[in-house]
Amino acid sequence: MKKERHFVYLESDTPGKLSWSWIEKFQHDRGLKSRGEALEELFKEYAMLKVQAESQSSLAKAIAKEVKPQLDLIRIRTGYVDKNVRVLTNLLNSYLIISGMEDAIPVTDVMAESVTATQKQVADQIHAYQVARKDKLTRSKPGDDDE
Repeated sequence: MKKERHFVYLESDTPGKLSWSWIEKFQHDRGLKSRGEALEELFKEYAMLKVQAESQSSLAKAIAKEVKPQLDLIRIRTGYVDKNVRVLTNLLNSYLIISGMEDAIPVTDVMAESVTATQKQVADQIHAYQVARKDKLTRSKPGDDDE
């Protein structure tokens, strides 16, 4: 291995920046003989971390590519909304029943007619969206043989 002498200029001791005092501390912590060895060790670590970061990035992309098609988009879109709608429905149902019947019947056993109708309407809309999406996905694309 051929060694060459070059000059390296670094800024003075500025916090958060690479400086000779930082390199000397690195050299001392690693038990290295010279600043050149410390710089060489830094370059090796940098190259290794760069390769590791690239492999992690490609692994993350591969996982996302594998998992993404398996997710049910309709479930994801309606899942959060469904929870919030159920909370609001229960609050509305409680208000309607307490306003009209107070303590006569437990709130969970009786549903106001307007709330029941609204739930049916929302369920029908979600079903219609699911059917339309499935139909859209199964339609042929321009350029197919069955046009």
